[in-house]
Amino acid sequence: MPCTLNRHATGKTSNLKGFEKQEARILQNNINISYEHAPRFNTGDPEALQYLSDNGFVIFGNVLTQEEADHSLELLWDYLEQLGTGIDRSDIDTWGNDRWPTAVHGGILPSYGVGHSSAQWFIRDVPNVKACFAQVWDDDDDLLVSFDGVTLWRPWTHNESWKTNAGNSWLHIDQHPIGRPGKHCIQGLVNLLPTSPETGGNVIVPGSHRLFEHIPEQYAERLGRIHPSIDHFRFPNDDPNLTENQPVMCHMEAGDMLLWDSRTIHCSAPSLQTPSFNDRLLRAASLICMMPRSKSNPQVIEKRKQAVDKRTSTTNWSDRFIDADAFPNIVQAPERENYIWPKVPVLNNNQLKMVGWTEQEIAARHAESVGPQGT
Repeated sequence: MPCTLNRHATGKTSNLKGFEKQEARILQNNINISYEHAPRFNTGDPEALQYLSDNGFVIFGNVLTQEEADHSLELLWDYLEQLGTGIDRSDIDTWGNDRWPTAVHGGILPSYGVGHSSAQWFIRDVPNVKACFAQVWDDDDDLLVSFDGVTLWRPWTHNESWKTNAGNSWLHIDQHPIGRPGKHCIQGLVNLLPTSPETGGNVIVPGSHRLFEHIPEQYAERLGRIHPSIDHFRFPNDDPNLTENQPVMCHMEAGDMLLWDSRTIHCSAPSLQTPSFNDRLLRAASLICMMPRSKSNPQVIEKRKQAVDKRTSTTNWSDRFIDADAFPNIVQAPERENYIWPKVPVLNNNQLKMVGWTEQEIAARHAESVGPQGT
């Protein structure tokens, strides 16, 4: 049951059809985020592609099993505890900002080797994850994966400073309307804890990818200040598109995967209701994106190979190499040198292909590691 873009909606209720509405939070006069139960599709369901085309996003249910989601979260806690700053998953008093890795907008942890943590490589290697991305790329399974970070939200009812950015403050798209016209990227996240109005989550403006082509005309001056290579455009709070097309926060179970077109207006937002607990994580999600190898080039692929040994994290793009460790928030972090980065990952053949190695290169690597026969 697809939702529809109603360019004339002005009320405070969702204009989506086929959604079950639970809770809403009015952030300002023109922006109202509602919590919705959107359709969840099985991996491989052909109707999912039409839904993505119509709405600019889609949710695949149970991409990870509950056991795989639980294991992924345990691996993330392993990563945090092994940073060497004294984080203890069982002691919330050790989760303070002086020990927690530096976060950027939306509570995203983008650096300190997280893109090559055991958790991230485990999730990327789950067959259903790649199958969903292959489906949206016309069954092309020769895909390169991003070396993205994760989203981990601590309970702000325990510490108010842990509350993430309000949704109305950074509604954006991750694709330059002039530098990258048309469809270029489908972003994603794998959810590891169930969401609710108390936890908060990702926010989508359904159907807003169809507004993308009009942005150069609507915001010529604003867009003119952004270099075409910068794939981030943030909308002003008084944008009429945000009045006419209200954002939604979709319910997700542990193991679900959300995919969205980079042209779709989105962000994340904290709780729509005050959480009833303050002793555990509000939210945990793995950021992940896969794009066809054909969109990349040898120079980028070589940098990606080097990034594994250097444990360099990146943004969602795999056709360009964008070093997330060079983000200003990370470079300027006073505690940057305090973290112990994870070891260089040992990757299997499937993971090596997602980095950019070809079958022939992988065979050569194995032959080199074995050495000449008979020695």
